[in-house]
Amino acid sequence: MPTNLESQINNRRLRFGDNGRVQELDPAGAVLRETNWGSLSGEGGNRLAFTFAGEAQQSVALKCAFNERNQLTLQIVAQPGVPAASATWTLQGKIVVDSVTAIAYALVDDNGDVTSRKLTFAAKLDFPKGNAQLRAQFPDGSETYIKGLKESRSLTAGNYAAGGDLARDLLAFTAVTGNTIDGQVENMAAEVKFYGRWDLHQNSLVFVTHYDTTGAKPVGYVAIAGEVKGTNVGLIIEQNGSAALQIRGTYAWNKNTLGWDLNVGYSKAAGIEARVSANAAIAGKNGTLTFKGSASLKKGTQAKDLTFDLAVDYTTKGGKLSFQLSGEAGSYAVKLSGDFAISNGFVKFAITAADKDGKKVVTGSVEFGYYTQDSDLKLSIEAVLGPNGIQLKLDLQFRFYWGPTGPVAELP
Repeated sequence: MPTNLESQINNRRLRFGDNGRVQELDPAGAVLRETNWGSLSGEGGNRLAFTFAGEAQQSVALKCAFNERNQLTLQIVAQPGVPAASATWTLQGKIVVDSVTAIAYALVDDNGDVTSRKLTFAAKLDFPKGNAQLRAQFPDGSETYIKGLKESRSLTAGNYAAGGDLARDLLAFTAVTGNTIDGQVENMAAEVKFYGRWDLHQNSLVFVTHYDTTGAKPVGYVAIAGEVKGTNVGLIIEQNGSAALQIRGTYAWNKNTLGWDLNVGYSKAAGIEARVSANAAIAGKNGTLTFKGSASLKKGTQAKDLTFDLAVDYTTKGGKLSFQLSGEAGSYAVKLSGDFAISNGFVKFAITAADKDGKKVVTGSVEFGYYTQDSDLKLSIEAVLGPNGIQLKLDLQFRFYWGPTGPVAELP
């Protein structure tokens, strides 16, 4: 059902309709003339603009907000030429966001179909209260929140396949707008997606959508509140004790620094170093290797400390082992390679254990030196995420032995 908003502007009685038209009315309510209206935004604020035939463009300042159903509401505020604030106008539509500095709202018709009428307003977007609420801060100093569809995990980090080497990461927010169509509330999915890469800015991990002309300083980015932690599968942002956002990452042993390097996200490195501290890299005794301690994200003079908890234990009959670990949500992939010294000689190996479609698969090769005894290697991994996060648990025992045709690695 069409809705309207009336306001006294420059001694004229004007009526704005959700069909994109504005009418000038006489004292009796008769239409004198009409024209189109639209949004006008910038650093000076968000405005409603219109131009009657033969006149210059006029605009009035607006207060923007989103209600409990994520519908856009507009109010013409008191200002020069507008003696009193208007009523609050609720518009039915669809939220569309692909920038950290603006928010768009496409209006829908009485049938619930998206129309070509779209309003765009300047706003700074971030997540200061967690992943379930997107905040929009407007140039007039006001702010509003768009509620996520889920109380947890409304925000997801993934891969933007079309972004090229420099910006291959995607940050998406799931929300709906509840519009009333034929007397029934119908939910329309929002389109809120940011494209860019993870980087450090002001000693915090942020999602950068664009840089300044030098390509070094982030000028458009999304900040997300919470504590950054390292896990088996990359980083998580934890809020109130639960995982709010998982960020893909891979670990690789750096033989030059004798530490573990962490690559964050899918994009090409932006000069950020993510490194597990040396005190967490090699520790333990009696054949047990444990990673648990501190880590840091670094870029130039910037630094962001985080906790790191990844436990990898092995037991065998002597020697030492070097390997790298990588994983994905919902599955695991463990790659072991290097020289394994034993009392009777040595073993060179490259073994991969993977869980694909619920099936455990072991592939690889083992080269034995002077060796006459069997050896057992036990590997266990346990993720650190809570009930709302990833459940990644693994306990595999590999038996290395000399078979009829050569060395063999198998699951028991």
